[in-house]
Amino acid sequence: MSETPSGCRVTQVDHTPPAPWSIRPDELPSPDPDASRTRLPDVGPLAAEIHVAPDGDDAGDGSPSQPFAGLTRARDAVRQLRTQGLDGPIAVTLAPGEYPVTAPLELTAVDSGTAAGPVIYRAAEPGRTVLYGGQRLTGFTPVTDPAILSRLPSEARGHVVQCDLKTQGISDFGELRVRGYGHRSPAPTLELMVDGQPQTVARWPNRGFVEARSLIDPGDPADLRPAVLEYEDPRHERWTQAKDPWLFGYFRYLWADTALPLGAIDAKNHTLTTGVPYEFGGDQGMSTAQGIIYYAFNLLEEIDEPGEYYIDRDTGVLYFYPPCDPDQATIDIGMLTTPMVTLDGASDVRLEGLTMDLGRDSGVVMRDCQHCVVCGCTVSRMAANGILIHGGEANGILSCDIHTIGRRATEVIGGDRETLTPGRHFIENCRIHGFGRIDRTYTPAIQLEGVGLRVAHNLMYDCPSSAMRIEGNDHLIEYNEVHSAVQESDDQGGMELYMNTTHRGVVFRYNKFHDLGKTGGETAVHGQAAIRLDDAISGLHLYGNLFIRCANGNFGAVQMNSGRDNVIENNMFVDCRQAISGGWNRSNNVWQWLRDGETPDNFYFNDLYLSRYPQLAGLQEEPGINHVWRNLFYQCGATASGNADFLDLRDNGSYADQDPGFVDASQGDYRLRADAPLLATGFMALPVEHMGLYADDLRPTWPVTETPQRMPDWRESG
Repeated sequence: MSETPSGCRVTQVDHTPPAPWSIRPDELPSPDPDASRTRLPDVGPLAAEIHVAPDGDDAGDGSPSQPFAGLTRARDAVRQLRTQGLDGPIAVTLAPGEYPVTAPLELTAVDSGTAAGPVIYRAAEPGRTVLYGGQRLTGFTPVTDPAILSRLPSEARGHVVQCDLKTQGISDFGELRVRGYGHRSPAPTLELMVDGQPQTVARWPNRGFVEARSLIDPGDPADLRPAVLEYEDPRHERWTQAKDPWLFGYFRYLWADTALPLGAIDAKNHTLTTGVPYEFGGDQGMSTAQGIIYYAFNLLEEIDEPGEYYIDRDTGVLYFYPPCDPDQATIDIGMLTTPMVTLDGASDVRLEGLTMDLGRDSGVVMRDCQHCVVCGCTVSRMAANGILIHGGEANGILSCDIHTIGRRATEVIGGDRETLTPGRHFIENCRIHGFGRIDRTYTPAIQLEGVGLRVAHNLMYDCPSSAMRIEGNDHLIEYNEVHSAVQESDDQGGMELYMNTTHRGVVFRYNKFHDLGKTGGETAVHGQAAIRLDDAISGLHLYGNLFIRCANGNFGAVQMNSGRDNVIENNMFVDCRQAISGGWNRSNNVWQWLRDGETPDNFYFNDLYLSRYPQLAGLQEEPGINHVWRNLFYQCGATASGNADFLDLRDNGSYADQDPGFVDASQGDYRLRADAPLLATGFMALPVEHMGLYADDLRPTWPVTETPQRMPDWRESG
């Protein structure tokens, strides 16, 4: 008999791993590409169609000749049809054009369809119907006020223009608040755009960060004592008269960002004092253990290059150094302070082919819904999040483009961990980029939580931290492509799980990772990986994945921080400084808690879990072993670093100069030829050609082209 960490006594089970091939026949890649792709059921003949147009009239009847003007009016017409007994498919069809949005379209249970009769809000011409939550600005004039000119950098004088927002009917200028790691609900955020691109709140330095010379006082959240830093550059002394200066940086850990007000600058002693205490974890102040890096922003005094702006919230005047002639550009700001569309308890509703553009909050928020899908849509320029699915069952995000997002591009949360009931949500064939722009950490392309969710065929790139953060059980993550991620944060992975040893049944297969990590001399302590199993994550299966140039610092492409019983097999590692790093470590806090009989919240060791995941019964048996089987290492540095006594290494192949049989490695084509000798050893060819996006009738853009941020050669970077 043995004891589980919860104290329950169970019969001893055999923890001997299987032979070095644990991939079941039904888990092998299918030669049919459609086998991994979702197809929505055909709707069939419509029972009714309601028309909406930018020049419509809500007093009309919703016919093609008398379309409604607004979605809320169309929604009410759908409700009326349902109360009259119409139960077939209903489409609300939006003509091309722009639809100003000043309040969300709110859909609830009464707006539901059925499996045979869904309700579809769709664009008549996909991509040409725009729900717009912004306001365009005009009337820019040169700055002539001597008091303002004196505060501008000399190189900017004559280039900066101003716009009186109040005269354009704008009185809500947004609010700057403390935000970042640990602050989940920031205020609706105003952003300035030019020709669709976000501009920069005036800052110094213009790129990157500066390091604090020293930490004078870490501050104390308990007694509201602010922090005091000694600065290096006298540039700080330009800001002594600034109205509302702020700092953004990493003040304790290089994976925890924070924005907080700057309270005072002491030019004599070269110190700056924060306006409020820095707070980490509720009771800790700043620390120099990993270094402190920051920049200052919201400074009229630092408008010194095109694209920078500052809003004086007292006067309502926008000051801007335009990157082009403002009279020839489209300049706008987000105005909508709520999500554009909310679904609460609805079922069998589709949003199809719509563009939801520019707001201070989120695009779509779906709560406790069933069988609702956002498909073929573009969600862009949201200062908060893109698309959220919270609770419910079998909802999806399919073939969408989600980009230029301030926080998380998506949150997909569903299922019940206590009962291991699957949520069956999915996100598939989505192009997701430019997220985590304002809050920089823990704001991924996909925040995945719960049980039984699927993430497939997505392309995720251009972000400061992780592309995916994963919590829960029995998730399938397959056929995705990730690149140009973890470019600012340290000690993280492109896809990452953290701490909970009962997060089990998660499978990573047939994903392509390339060019991940910091690309220059940025501050780092630990490193960046493609997949990170952090703080005792155990019992996961990684197979058939391709890793190219995605190990940085001390991390391998796959990094294990103290976990056990993970199986890493039949993957290809190409041109990585380290392929696999880390392994089991009994000194990790999680193992110590369990040895002490402590069971953290959301750790489950009930009979259901012990039956589903038998290895949980042996978590305290030592040593913990991770299994590295039949992988290919091509032109890598270390193959599997870590304590070899705790790694089960079998049948792996390392190729320094010899070609394993790639189609054309010189051109980045790492498919294996049919005659590759490696295949005779039992290695399974990877379905490289099926990784990432695919063409279908819904995709907003095709073909998709993008330029990865190429990683520097690790052989030359030390």
